[in-house]
Amino acid sequence: MTITTWVPDVDYREFPMINIRRIGGIRNPNAPLLHTLPVIEMTAYTTDGLLETEELYETALEVLYDAVRNQTHTPAGYLTSIYETMGATQFSSLFQDSWRIQGLIRLGVRTPRTTL
Repeated sequence: MTITTWVPDVDYREFPMINIRRIGGIRNPNAPLLHTLPVIEMTAYTTDGLLETEELYETALEVLYDAVRNQTHTPAGYLTSIYETMGATQFSSLFQDSWRIQGLIRLGVRTPRTTL
């Protein structure tokens, strides 16, 4: 399993693969330095079949839901909310002999808390 933000060159590409990239979003107008609401595009690719690609997408989505529920902290902050703006959708894959499922997700991201 490979997780990328930019699809590697064909010589280095491995399946299954999840590609995540930010495609937009806003800052919270009431707390622009603390809370952002990015929209990400999450795409799952496999060479195993459509059902397996859908399952991979759903598993990755469940990980994001768990991170919100558990308020999992990272050096970059933590997720406070999740909203699917476009659910899992099949598209033709850009890569030969593979399947593609894609969705758009708005995340609430809070910067790390600091103690003084």
